[in-house]
Amino acid sequence: MTTKNNHPKAATVSFRQCLQGTWADRTLLFSLLLVIAFLWLQISHTLNQGNPTAYIYHGDTLLAKYPLPDDERMIHVAAQGEIGISDIEISKNGIRFDSSPCTTHHCILAGSKRYAGSVIACVPNHIMVVIRGSDKQNKESIKFDAISE
Repeated sequence: MTTKNNHPKAATVSFRQCLQGTWADRTLLFSLLLVIAFLWLQISHTLNQGNPTAYIYHGDTLLAKYPLPDDERMIHVAAQGEIGISDIEISKNGIRFDSSPCTTHHCILAGSKRYAGSVIACVPNHIMVVIRGSDKQNKESIKFDAISE
């Protein structure tokens, strides 16, 4: 003998009931929030130390690091990746991919990045450039961005 629904009826729980808990639950939640806030401040402080510097990676390997120039000079770096050589331009205006062997060229279309914490990458070629440091002249705070500026 079968019935359409053999399952017991689920009890409905209100949002307020979900927030209720013991003092240990509240303490754990508060402690986790404090740890997250502390780690966020540590990351922000670490990225904002020193002069603005471009770090160029191939996968997990640091290929080179260059400070962003204060004058009008440009630095061109040829970074060997998985599918070829990416040309990276570093100037006082920031960093950008000048050319890359990938087919989509999203790295080139991303434009120039100049703030601490900015990341620009050629994913097919496994090349990534990160800016760390602070710009003391502009007093810019760190700019976190998940997609692009």
